[in-house]
Amino acid sequence: MLEISIFDTFKMSNQLTGKAKRQRKIIKIIGGSRVPDQRTKVEISKKVGIENEQSWKNSYSGVYEDIEKIFLPQRIIEEEGKIPVRRGPRLLQKEGTGYYKLTKIGKLLLFGIGDKINIDFREYTDEPNLGADLNSLYETNRELCFLLIENYISMNCANREEILPIKSEKFSQTSSQKLTCDLDFLKSMLAISKEEQEKVLEILSRIDSKH
Repeated sequence: MLEISIFDTFKMSNQLTGKAKRQRKIIKIIGGSRVPDQRTKVEISKKVGIENEQSWKNSYSGVYEDIEKIFLPQRIIEEEGKIPVRRGPRLLQKEGTGYYKLTKIGKLLLFGIGDKINIDFREYTDEPNLGADLNSLYETNRELCFLLIENYISMNCANREEILPIKSEKFSQTSSQKLTCDLDFLKSMLAISKEEQEKVLEILSRIDSKH
C-alpha cells in the first residue's frame, strides 16, 4: 500500500496542500542533487524553508516526519551513506548524519510530478511490450508521456495502491475522459506532425487495449 500525499489538494480550491508541496520538494531535492551534503534532513529542511520563507528549524519537523514515517518505510528513498558531523551529540558525531537517494519508486514519482528525467520504462514493468510502448511514446511526445504517467500515479496514490510494477490493466482504470479532454493533451497533440499523431494514437490504443 502506497501512502503518499503528493497529489492531495484542498477540496474548495483544488490547490495542492502544504504537505503535498513539501513532499514534492523533498523528492525533487533528493533526485536533483548529486552532492551528498545537500541530501541530508537539515539541508533539505533549509531548501524547503527558503521556499516557504521560514526558518529551516520550522521546516525540519515536517521533513523529518515525511522521511522517517513515509519515504523510508515505503521504499521511496533509501539511505545512501553517512556524512561526518562536527557538532551535536557525540553519538551523532561518531555515526554521522544520513543522506538519501531515490529508489526506483522515487524516480517514477519524480517523473510523475513533472521532472523531465530520463527513464527506461522497461525497467519499471514486467510487460516488455508496455515498456517499449512507453519508451516510444516518450521519444515521440514527452509531454503526453508525462501526462499519462501523472494520471497513472495519481490514480494509484488516490487508491493507496502500489505504482510498481506498471501494469497495462491499470491504465484502463484511468479516466479516459479526463485524459482525452485535458487541455495539455490537446496542445501536445496539435504540436506534432500528423504521422507522429498517428503513432501516438497507435501506442495509446495498445496501452489501453483492455479498456
